[in-house]
Amino acid sequence: MMKRLLFICLSIGLSVALHAQQKVQVVTKTIRQDLKQVLDSGLVVTGRKAEVEITGWNKDYIQIELDLIAKHPKKKIAEEELAYIQYSIVKKGQHYELKNRFFSTTNKIKVRSQLSVVYRIFLPTNQRVKISNDYGPLYLRNLYGELSIDAKFSEVFMERFFGTLNAKLDYSEIDAKNLDGQLNFELTHTNVLLNQFAGDVTFNNRLGDLELYPSPMLQSLNVNSRSGKVELFVDAFDAFNYDVQVNSSYISLPKAGSRMVKVDELTNEHSFKLSNGVSRANIKIMNMLNPVRILVSNED
Repeated sequence: MMKRLLFICLSIGLSVALHAQQKVQVVTKTIRQDLKQVLDSGLVVTGRKAEVEITGWNKDYIQIELDLIAKHPKKKIAEEELAYIQYSIVKKGQHYELKNRFFSTTNKIKVRSQLSVVYRIFLPTNQRVKISNDYGPLYLRNLYGELSIDAKFSEVFMERFFGTLNAKLDYSEIDAKNLDGQLNFELTHTNVLLNQFAGDVTFNNRLGDLELYPSPMLQSLNVNSRSGKVELFVDAFDAFNYDVQVNSSYISLPKAGSRMVKVDELTNEHSFKLSNGVSRANIKIMNMLNPVRILVSNED
């Protein structure tokens, strides 16, 4: 009995000690800088393990705020290793370049802290922006111009964009709404939720699911997909023209088009075409190995 009580006491003591050890100390250093001269080629952001927030505003300069963050159970270690986060804000030709990296001045030392960076950037709404980021989320709002995104292992949140977008995403997710313009997506292992988008939109997709809600202002939609489910939600089935082909899977349509799918038994290809008039936007979808579903948003 005494041995059992001793074992329980030791277990409780060890649990409390472990809990105390797991309490994380957070050390943050904040850098603020205003870039008064707006350059023609805009801003280039290269992040690593960074959270990047970029918002367009009605002022004529760029405001940058960086949080450099180190986390460790021992505050002294976090304070020492905060210096391993390197950053730079420089002018290069006709653009500004903002980037971070993690670097130890002591060769090959193992960093014990959890290091990260948060960017908060405000810039004129029509400023050109190029972003590259790995292992961190992107928050992009109120941008009107040229935007380039190259991200891996990231979550991308976008709201209110008009202009030319080129997005290359790997092993990521994108949740966006109210986008309009020339929108181009190159996707690998990336899931997409796109709400109320317009303009000319192209997806080249591999190994990710697309959930798409086009607005009535859509000009064209082209989807080339492989090994990813495609779901298209429309306000009215007759609002667009359709050209859909699926190999080695199936096409699902609303009640009004349920008998319009043609099936080639020899090639296992399913196809659906429907023209609702020259004034309607064209939607073309090609998919392999996964289905295409077209749904009317208010249909039971």
